[in-house]
Amino acid sequence: MKMRASGLSRRPRPRRREDFAFECLSRLAGILVRCGHSPRALVSDLREICRTLKKPAKPWDPTRLRFLVDVPHVIALWHSDPSYLGPGGQPAALPMRGTGPSLAALIDCVLPHDDPDSVVRTLVRMRALRRQGGRYLPTERHLAYRQDSARLHSLYALLGMLRTVERNVAGAKSATIFERSAVNPNFPVTALPALHQRLSARASEMLLDFDGYMRRRERHIIGGARTRVGVEIFAFEEPPGRGQRAPRPPAPTGSRARSRGRARRRGT
Repeated sequence: MKMRASGLSRRPRPRRREDFAFECLSRLAGILVRCGHSPRALVSDLREICRTLKKPAKPWDPTRLRFLVDVPHVIALWHSDPSYLGPGGQPAALPMRGTGPSLAALIDCVLPHDDPDSVVRTLVRMRALRRQGGRYLPTERHLAYRQDSARLHSLYALLGMLRTVERNVAGAKSATIFERSAVNPNFPVTALPALHQRLSARASEMLLDFDGYMRRRERHIIGGARTRVGVEIFAFEEPPGRGQRAPRPPAPTGSRARSRGRARRRGT
């Protein structure tokens, strides 16, 4: 029996569970279809979108994504595990290797399948480490991703959001994951810098608190299944001018309204 020419009629080729692009597309498509979009129209849209994109210079490397997602945990562990803290509760300066606490031993706790020297070179390139004599110290608690590394890390955050949204849209109410938002449809563009500054300060505090909480649970609970869990906070902006307009000032009431009425009558 002949197969029809339509791409929807062909049997999809088997995909591995760790196929990142397939999971992103399947979860996004599932959300869109549940919201009323036609699967056939989505196939056409994706084909049209992909025609406008250039072939990437580098092929996809799933191992690099896992590495970039997990490497910040080295710095987090350094700031929280008593074995790697100094007398004042701050990260201790660590030698690369040695009989006591070392950077190689710390890395092995988080990335046991990666070469510690390669991890250190990556952290130095990310400006997350500095040398102090023959030892290393973290520059700060947060890692700053740059260029393609930032894109890859954001891609993992996107997949996390898709997993949460799909679960909340499709699953039972008792199985939903926390998902909340605060949206203002008429926010002044001039106030955006102050909003982002306020968000950055408060979100950093909250994320540090949750990072410590997760570390304590990781350390104190022995045995049982393990999984990767994360808390992501982000802001979004729509392009300005999409029908928004400044709200009218509130109508005067009470004595203000009466005084304005008398002023108008005196002027006539």
